[in-house]
Amino acid sequence: MRKFFKNKEKRKQFFILFFTVLISMIFILEIVTFPLMYREPKTETKTEKELIKKFSKQWIFDEKLTEQEEEFLIQRGLTIMSYYYLDNNSFELESIVKSLNGQVILEKIKSNETKLELKSLRNSISLENLSEKRIFEGLCDTLYYPPPDCSSFAE
Repeated sequence: MRKFFKNKEKRKQFFILFFTVLISMIFILEIVTFPLMYREPKTETKTEKELIKKFSKQWIFDEKLTEQEEEFLIQRGLTIMSYYYLDNNSFELESIVKSLNGQVILEKIKSNETKLELKSLRNSISLENLSEKRIFEGLCDTLYYPPPDCSSFAE
């Protein structure tokens, strides 16, 4: 069997150089891959025109809106009604949304609890013991342009 390096000094230099390069490559690889592992998932941002088109025709969604969509709607003076429900939609919220003619966007989200969250420029409210009266009062507190019926709840 042939010796790799006959001279001990050259063999020592080779191994030192080899391990130095190996350790350097590990550090470089770590520097490159570490930020990639912990970056936020990229969400698709929509243009203002796309958002206007989406919300001008539809006010009821069976999904959670994105943060960008929520921010867009709130800045436009709309109220976001997030309805979290267990197995079935026990409340008829669609008729309320339609009667308010585009002031409220409803997102229905299947969850392990039943509650209603209302968010707008005016206020943010979370309702847990739902009744028609409490929902209407919550809407009166959050709508940017409340209907005249809300004056009966004014303090």
